Amino acid sequence: MNTEDPPESGDAPREKQEGFTPSDQNELHGTITTSDSSLPEVAANPLIEFQLDPLEQEAKRVRDEWEMCARDPFKASPQSKYKRYDIPVDHTEGDRATFVKILSCKRPHMRGLHCAWISFFLAFMIWFAPAPLLREIQTTLNLTKEEIWTSSITNDCTAIFMRIVMGPVCDNYAARWPMAIIIMTASIPTAMLGLVNSAKGLAWIRFFIGIAGSTFVMSQFWASRMFARDIAGTANGIVGGWGNLGGAWTQVFMGTLLFPAFERYYGSAEKSWRVICVIPASIAFAWGAMLPWISDDAPMGNYSEMKKRGTMDRIVFTTSLRSGMTRNTWILFIQYACCFGVELVMNNASVLYYNYKFDLVTEDAAKIGFLYGSMNIFARALGGLFSDRLNIKMGMRGRLWLQMTLLLCEGILIIVFAYAQSLAGAIVTMCAFSIFTQAAEGAVYGIVPYVHKLHTGAVAGFVGSGGNVGSVVYGIGFRNMEYKSAFLMMGSIVIASSFLSIFIHIPCHAGMLWGEDNNTVLQSRERYRLQRERATQAIEEQNQSRLHGNRRDGGEGTVEGGATVESLEKVEHGSDGGDAAENP
Repeated sequence: MNTEDPPESGDAPREKQEGFTPSDQNELHGTITTSDSSLPEVAANPLIEFQLDPLEQEAKRVRDEWEMCARDPFKASPQSKYKRYDIPVDHTEGDRATFVKILSCKRPHMRGLHCAWISFFLAFMIWFAPAPLLREIQTTLNLTKEEIWTSSITNDCTAIFMRIVMGPVCDNYAARWPMAIIIMTASIPTAMLGLVNSAKGLAWIRFFIGIAGSTFVMSQFWASRMFARDIAGTANGIVGGWGNLGGAWTQVFMGTLLFPAFERYYGSAEKSWRVICVIPASIAFAWGAMLPWISDDAPMGNYSEMKKRGTMDRIVFTTSLRSGMTRNTWILFIQYACCFGVELVMNNASVLYYNYKFDLVTEDAAKIGFLYGSMNIFARALGGLFSDRLNIKMGMRGRLWLQMTLLLCEGILIIVFAYAQSLAGAIVTMCAFSIFTQAAEGAVYGIVPYVHKLHTGAVAGFVGSGGNVGSVVYGIGFRNMEYKSAFLMMGSIVIASSFLSIFIHIPCHAGMLWGEDNNTVLQSRERYRLQRERATQAIEEQNQSRLHGNRRDGGEGTVEGGATVESLEKVEHGSDGGDAAENP
């Protein structure tokens, strides 16, 4: 097992890395360059260009395209299946986007982001579809508290294994097809929940439903594949947060809407819970069947096409798995167990806790459970956004300080929640620690893309499995302890985990208390800042052009949306050194 991530420059042969420009290949292999004395002087004369042999013509064409890409942040790289993008991209990171245009659904970037969170939302919905019904299932089958919590633990056990496996799978096959297959597969046991007649049957059916939890890895990998690392926290936060919202929606959809409606229709609570899981299962299955045909694997196209074009490496499963397990990964694994693990156990525990503590009926307890998960609308994305903003000002050190602060506040508020005696106090405190819990999740996945550039899927999968391990550990505590003691135990573990941020050290980046960013990292950060300025100006010109009705289509010296190449060059002036810096 690796204890340290190898230097990033040695992650893969440079000529096969994405975003690796022809000029970089020239540097390595001594092929045609702009200053090559053997290359005839090429002026604007087409006769001279005609005299070049086919290899030289192709080299010149590719070189010209890359020069245009450097001036136009919306233009696709020569290897891409697309010609232009709807949002600005970083050509040194495989055409990953540097902006999140949330109201857009255009391919490939924003379509990928929206497909990722919708898929995870629906997977989360079927994953926790039984949770708001556990009180009714317990009554019907005459189950004990221990048997109910055993089924919740088995629900997480499958996800632990599947998340570790799906990380390297995504590295090799992308997220699109694995996401579709897992969603359709998990919807089948969800629809069969109504056939359960014993504690053992409930545990087994939830064990198979648990494979839906692995879709988190695909969703985070998908976002990291579409968006540059400098905004990875924001993109991953949006995908993870809105996807996790499926857990909150399930509480209302299943416990407050479908269950009472079908109970009135059938006149029986038992018939109601046995039937209603077919509905979310059918929705998820239909989405999974449609997903592969409406989205892309990566900005430049699908993996199968990219491998044929030679624009990406084939990754060995075992190599990816080993490379992802570094010291940094293990620390993030523990910290994610202390935020997402808390959220998972609350999805199972919230309704039961309010049933037990305040004697609420299932419909009312499910409404309160919805409040906990509804913080995902903004909290996780906010954690990722703050992480990205601190990265611009402080680098990795800023991300680590934020991570420690969020976990520390989360743990303290969990302990406060354990002592809450009134219903109002419990709800307010629960919402407060939910915000910090989900913000910490977003902050963790602002760090994940930096751990190992080539094996992001393996790292994301291993760290993500930590959330399920945490849920199992806490679930065992809730199974065998009083609720107050279990919450105190959970809060104490979270507080202790916050201080592990001190020991995270990403090669080439400053740590939380010691170390400094190297020049490559500093140049990359400056390049990103300049790219945002350049793209912001291009977008402003685009909006102004549309406002005044002066948009020009296809005119010489213009880029799509009305921004001129000349204006982009003005913004880029003085940024050549940053643009040429190798992304760490």
